[in-house]
Amino acid sequence: MSELVVFERDKDMALVTLNRPESMNALNRVMFTELRRIFAEIDSDPAIKVSVLQSAGGRAFCVGVDLKERQSITDEEADDYRRNLVFPFYLGLHERTKPMIAAVTGYCLGGGFELALAADVIVAGESSQFGLPEAHWGLIPAGGGLQMLTRIAGPLRTKDLALTGRRIDAREALSIGVLSQVVQDDAVGASALAIAKKITENVQAAVQGVKRSVDHLVGFRQGFDYDIEVSNVCYFSSDRKAAIGKFGGQAKSGVGEIEQGERK
Repeated sequence: MSELVVFERDKDMALVTLNRPESMNALNRVMFTELRRIFAEIDSDPAIKVSVLQSAGGRAFCVGVDLKERQSITDEEADDYRRNLVFPFYLGLHERTKPMIAAVTGYCLGGGFELALAADVIVAGESSQFGLPEAHWGLIPAGGGLQMLTRIAGPLRTKDLALTGRRIDAREALSIGVLSQVVQDDAVGASALAIAKKITENVQAAVQGVKRSVDHLVGFRQGFDYDIEVSNVCYFSSDRKAAIGKFGGQAKSGVGEIEQGERK
């Protein structure tokens, strides 16, 4: 098991920690593989009732897919990586049968924001920031971000965030319905665990029934598949390749530190 993702059990709760703080918990191939395996195990284990997804370091919950790793592989390898690991992982998150709580501190950007949006409850620290900067790199948020944010905040706010790539703070995120709670930064973990405990105390047939009914109402899969089609067109465009080339120069010069892992 990789040390980049830590999986722990606390009685009938699962604690999953992104553990790559030096890279602001940017997701690489090892982490995607581990997370996919872990959440499949959680869903199949009858002793686990709820999971909490958190991160190490405090500076960032997750800034998305690691662009530096992406630059180290060919377009063909990256296409296979996206189609057979990244997209199936995000789809699998939305097809879970058990509740997941995201405990967010710091930057929650790009694929990291999409990771949080796959949760059933999001608790965030007051200094956290959220954004979908994919357009900077010639892509769209194809890991469920457009689908979930449109359903939560409406098409106008979603277009505002995705077209500009701007970041919003926790209070704005709460005001548009993205977050369940905003608490002091040092209280995020405890608050998420308190919610998880309340969920475990309820009748699990009802808990999973609520989740299943709401998820059915949201209606996710068709839109997700369409986003992947659009993303694939963007991925092979000359504009996208030029944008990634610009990113490479920024990374070497130390510019754009936050963006180093933001994009798929």
